[in-house]
Amino acid sequence: MKSITAERLRPDFEPVALLWSDTKPDGALQIKPHAQTCIMPFFAQVVTKGKTAVFDRDTCGCPGARAGLGFGNGYYDAFSGAGTAFMAAFFVKGAESSRDPDAYCAIVQHVPKKEQAKFIRGERLHSSTEKAERFMTRDLPITDIAERYVIVTPLSQVKPGERPVVVIFVANPLQIAGLVTLVGAIREGTDPVRVPPMAACQQIGAFVYDEAKMEHPRAVLGYTDLAARANVGAALPEHMFTFAVPFSLFMEMEEEAEDGVFDGPIWRGLVGEV
Repeated sequence: MKSITAERLRPDFEPVALLWSDTKPDGALQIKPHAQTCIMPFFAQVVTKGKTAVFDRDTCGCPGARAGLGFGNGYYDAFSGAGTAFMAAFFVKGAESSRDPDAYCAIVQHVPKKEQAKFIRGERLHSSTEKAERFMTRDLPITDIAERYVIVTPLSQVKPGERPVVVIFVANPLQIAGLVTLVGAIREGTDPVRVPPMAACQQIGAFVYDEAKMEHPRAVLGYTDLAARANVGAALPEHMFTFAVPFSLFMEMEEEAEDGVFDGPIWRGLVGEV
């Protein structure tokens, strides 16, 4: 599948497609079953090396990615049933925020050693455990797909007849400004882009799935997740962000991009074409 938007934008990396499928692609990257890890380094390999990655309920890496990719809410039974109380403490100040610090630290002993310090001190994504609990149980949009697999692949690898659920641009700040302008030219109102301050996988999955249900879906700006950036490291340039859109919005962008902001003198001057 080609993209007029990408042709006009000229990002450093090809856009990425996210698809749901019951067929596992041959040769795809996949996490080991039940391994505790971040999916974003796998996403980075799709972006920078043209690989394909596949995920299912047993190979989604962590509770947040289970929710992010669309395999239901992974927080309730996270870490062998420690559940939302454990995760809420982790999302705040770790052991300090736990109702039972000793029990919390005992669970942390089963986390990979390189991650244990982070769990003890907490990710500090929320100001209170109550807020963190609300995020997991009420605020996070949950999708439980019928298909077995979530596939992440370069857009050019999408075959005729296949329809991505999400298209993801990985772009620098100037290109993000261009994409925001493009979507703003299409959408009524003043809020065409959603910026949920949550996990990077949820910014390319769960929140985009949620927008896809809307009559006029918005884009989702992502890769603002500090933990994901730490996990990915230099595999993606640090000035990059994700700009993920439901497929229906992508098609609207394609139409507008044929003679839109990227053909105007301001954009062309900024990118050195005039």
